Amino acid sequence: MKKLVFLFLFLGLSFTGWSQEKSYDTIAIVILDHMSAIIGDLTSCSFTLNTETDVNDPQLGPVTSHNVSRVWFSGPGKLLIEAWGDKGHRGYWYNGSTLTWYSFAENNYVVIPVPDRTIAMIDSVNTAYGIEFPAADFFYPTLSDDLIQNSDRISYLGRTKIGDRSCFQIAAMNKSMTVQIWISDEVQFLPLKCVITYNRTTGDKRYEATFSDWQINPSLPDAMFEFALPPGAHEVTILPKK
Repeated sequence: MKKLVFLFLFLGLSFTGWSQEKSYDTIAIVILDHMSAIIGDLTSCSFTLNTETDVNDPQLGPVTSHNVSRVWFSGPGKLLIEAWGDKGHRGYWYNGSTLTWYSFAENNYVVIPVPDRTIAMIDSVNTAYGIEFPAADFFYPTLSDDLIQNSDRISYLGRTKIGDRSCFQIAAMNKSMTVQIWISDEVQFLPLKCVITYNRTTGDKRYEATFSDWQINPSLPDAMFEFALPPGAHEVTILPKK
């Protein structure tokens, strides 16, 4: 069935399933599904993510927070993130049984017992502690279904360019926000950029994430996902959110 849909895609035919209130462009869904299938088949990967997030200041209104993250995934249960930004220099080590968060500036760390799969770990610590992981949505196999469930309209906006990279542009919207996704039209169909714009009812906020330096199936030693205790570091506790 997917091969048949891709045949229509490359013939340039667009079929849109819609009702009076909702509209989902089949080409957009096929591109999202293909990207998710490729990411799901990876044994490992790494990338750099630059993000800009609007934060509401009580006096100034929305101000922009910047962050750069270097991310490594390996197998179903290993993740390493090193991040620099307005919140300081931080690291996250996940080895399949524990997640360790470390502050380079304060030289302290937190160890959290977690599930043995990366996606389950992300869900667990986000629910319990409010910890967010950069671009995690792109690694969920249910990305297309989640967008359909939470969107009133999903549209394929055509081909465009980010820098010298040719890509597909897709937009999804509901009453509170619009999500735009740019996906490389090269053979690997990797995400290049995502922008989320919230409307006035949610504070006119904006989130932008740009991917670069993708490495596909690199050889990553298991030891790099184990936290090595720095000299003088001390353990602290983290309380679950209420």
